[in-house]
Amino acid sequence: MKRINFVLAAFVISGLLAGCTEEAVPQLKKEVKDEQVMEVMNDKKVWKDVSTPEGFNKYGIEPTLQAWIAYHAEEMAKTTDVHEYATKATAISTESSKYFRVQGEYLQKDFTTLQVLGTTISHFMYVRLEEEKQGIGTAEATESLHKAITYFTELLHDLDIIINHDGKGELYGVTNQLDGQKAAELEAFIY
Repeated sequence: MKRINFVLAAFVISGLLAGCTEEAVPQLKKEVKDEQVMEVMNDKKVWKDVSTPEGFNKYGIEPTLQAWIAYHAEEMAKTTDVHEYATKATAISTESSKYFRVQGEYLQKDFTTLQVLGTTISHFMYVRLEEEKQGIGTAEATESLHKAITYFTELLHDLDIIINHDGKGELYGVTNQLDGQKAAELEAFIY
């Protein structure tokens, strides 16, 4: 009788343990899956400087992505004349596509946004000048131009924080690279 009770107890215990093991396995698989998702997300944020600054010799700065972005982030924040700002934004867009580039899904997207935003500023500046020529100045073009300038300055600042300060510092939150809260708002504005 003791032997039967022992066998039954062993059978029940092994059944319980088998049931517990089956419960734990799906959770373990889910954790691995979450880690894989995080790894994929992090892969999108890994970036590399692939700039080719040969021939770049402007502003009296070292021809590196770090120096270039730091210089422009500081200079554009100080620029108050709208015409001067538009000219500089166009130059930055051209320089970033010709000399200073990055690899990495999210940061590349932010650099593309910078280039498109520079073109957007040029467009709004053209519209504003044409409206002034015709004497029909509208607040809409001026408002859009100022909004584009604000975004451009904020984006340059956040890119400087990413490239020169490892993403640590005060941010405006307009980059995809750092999961900026205003990144979608910026993209909706320009696209």
